[in-house]
Amino acid sequence: MTLVLISDLSGAASQAAITEVLGEGASLGYLASGHEPELSYYGATQKQYAELGVSLCHYLDLEQGYTLAGLNTLLSCQAIHLAGGDTFQFLAQLQARGLMESFKAYLNCGGILIGLSAGAMLMTPTIASASLCGDVNPLGLSDLGALALLPYQFLPHSDLSDGGVALSVQAASLLEASTLAEYPLILCSDEDAVIATKTGLRGFGQPLLFDGVGLMALA
Repeated sequence: MTLVLISDLSGAASQAAITEVLGEGASLGYLASGHEPELSYYGATQKQYAELGVSLCHYLDLEQGYTLAGLNTLLSCQAIHLAGGDTFQFLAQLQARGLMESFKAYLNCGGILIGLSAGAMLMTPTIASASLCGDVNPLGLSDLGALALLPYQFLPHSDLSDGGVALSVQAASLLEASTLAEYPLILCSDEDAVIATKTGLRGFGQPLLFDGVGLMALA
């Protein structure tokens, strides 16, 4: 199992984490969080990966133009980039397409998932933390259960200028204590990144972990 969780693809920590798990010339697919009529985010992401020597070669969104053949092509890629965007919309589309088990199987067969912001939150057991970074739930989504690929929650774009104190207070008031104890919250700024494997977490930059009681650094 190899997961990369990032807030900003252009950050040095994010790029270091990605280059550690991807070899030169790796094939990478892109799963959009919503339909991109102009493919602007996809194009910008392609350029950023090209600078790392990685070919982003397949686009798929779950709203328009979705086909089983397109999904199979995505799942045949060495790694998949789960894009940022509207976390609630992204999860709703995954649920509607019935793809939760597909991505678990992909990971179990040696695939690599790189989640950017919303895409990273989707890899966790729940996207309840999305409201902490300003996401709203216009769809009225009641089931916030996500892919549950790692036993942690994730909060991108974290302001850690005060050592994460303010965010930990907000998290403790919003999220259930029992859930935080079971699935601690990773606080990740745009300058941080995390690699998750079966052996645990590895932090790049200075991400923090909050279990509802204390804040800990991720080495």
